[in-house]
Amino acid sequence: MRDSMINMEVKNMKLKKIIAALTMLTVVALAGAGCGGSGSDDSASNGEKGADKVVIGTQDLLDTSVIAKSEGYFQEAMGDNVEIERLSAGRDINNALMSDSVEFGMMGICPTTVGLSSDAGYKVIWIEDLIRGTEGLVAKTDSGINSVKDMKGKKVGVTLASSGHYGLLCALQDEGMTSEDIEMVDLAPDAINSAWARGDIDVAYTWNPTLINLKNSGGKVLLTGADLAKKGHQTINFHVVRTDFAEENPEAVKQYCAALAKGVKLYYDDRDAAYDIVSKYLEMTVENAKEQMSDEYIKLENQLDDNALGADNAAKSIYQVAKFLEKEGQIEETRDLDYYKSMIDTSYIEALQAEQK
Repeated sequence: MRDSMINMEVKNMKLKKIIAALTMLTVVALAGAGCGGSGSDDSASNGEKGADKVVIGTQDLLDTSVIAKSEGYFQEAMGDNVEIERLSAGRDINNALMSDSVEFGMMGICPTTVGLSSDAGYKVIWIEDLIRGTEGLVAKTDSGINSVKDMKGKKVGVTLASSGHYGLLCALQDEGMTSEDIEMVDLAPDAINSAWARGDIDVAYTWNPTLINLKNSGGKVLLTGADLAKKGHQTINFHVVRTDFAEENPEAVKQYCAALAKGVKLYYDDRDAAYDIVSKYLEMTVENAKEQMSDEYIKLENQLDDNALGADNAAKSIYQVAKFLEKEGQIEETRDLDYYKSMIDTSYIEALQAEQK
């Protein structure tokens, strides 16, 4: 079954962008009429525009950005006006970015590609991780589903417009199948847990902690992001920033990246401390945190390596995903590679790396 929900989402995102732009023009016009059209912002510092608050849209994933959130690194680097908004999935973060509800967001390659392909108004500034074991396909042990081919005609739980959605499509393609061979059931991660428990679905493509929950509830993992990467399907979690905010607040964006760098550094310097922090923030055992943090987390000094943002690797990966999603009817049009290259801004990483020397 070819799903049209992402196309609908893209159209809705475009409409939201138009509405947001018109609203902003109205606000600016009214402000100019009421204030004589000029003035200064007393809250600005270092030549940047002041803001009442800076909102970071995040998901409860098991990664090193959790350390930055839990330990207050963002507030320490950017100010006490930073707020963390916990959202369910990348598509929710996409919508929040489009409606100017958040300034920063972290999401997988699929929702990032959907947003960039529809002029969402943000750019990639950091790679959180290359997905390995934290995302995968899981089936109930008594379902008779032991391979991707066994899913034919089955209901499969997945969060549409997510990296899990892309992973599922890739897994099907590798076995000569398409989305028409299964029945995709669009569910948020928490809803996947519930549907699994009720018996509504016997197989799902999702990420931790949902993935490990299903595994521990009578499931077996059939493949992971690591398996897809070996076949050329690299899934990535990106950090992005709204372009308008970045243009007005470049120092804040650099400090955001500095907070991320501090979090991933602690992970590699002291794994036990990192697992303890993550387990408390996500309310799980230290053992579960240790088991589930199995991706390749990218340090500051490695952000521009060829397997990360260097050599246009990320842009090429996004371009590849866009072509795949267009073929599947999930986005309207793939932009050219140069466009996706222009949607990645490494200047903040470059500045931080220069400061380290």
